[in-house]
Amino acid sequence: MAENAVETVAGGTGGAGTGDATGRLPAVLADEMTRELRRWRVATFNYGVTYYLSRILLIAASAIVAADQNLGGGKAASLIAWVPMLALVVAVLTAVDTWLKPQQKWRGFMESRDALADLMIQAGDGMAPREVREKFLELRKQHRERNVF
Repeated sequence: MAENAVETVAGGTGGAGTGDATGRLPAVLADEMTRELRRWRVATFNYGVTYYLSRILLIAASAIVAADQNLGGGKAASLIAWVPMLALVVAVLTAVDTWLKPQQKWRGFMESRDALADLMIQAGDGMAPREVREKFLELRKQHRERNVF
């Protein structure tokens, strides 16, 4: 969906927008919106991967650390040597997770990406370039307030 919006705004075909005030967006604005959408799409993916991988690693490592006394007699006895290192990994990952807040940033980047894609669709349907610019600036401001912390 977002890829089609990029083509519509950049290409200027515009759908229903054939009037004088709702024509093609200035190239600079269309390029900036496209660049921002690309950045937010990549960041959404990166924060999603970071969030899920860190959670999976935290769960697995903390389970091994918690079960260290019960691992001695079974097939997992070789993991006992790794318990101190895994305890350190759990502590560091917990600190990084608390600092980066990947789940909140992932959600915020998804919302911003989707809102920008919708704005690009509206621009392609004939929204006035001045109105598109104002909404884009407001969206960018909201994104920075909510997701860059």
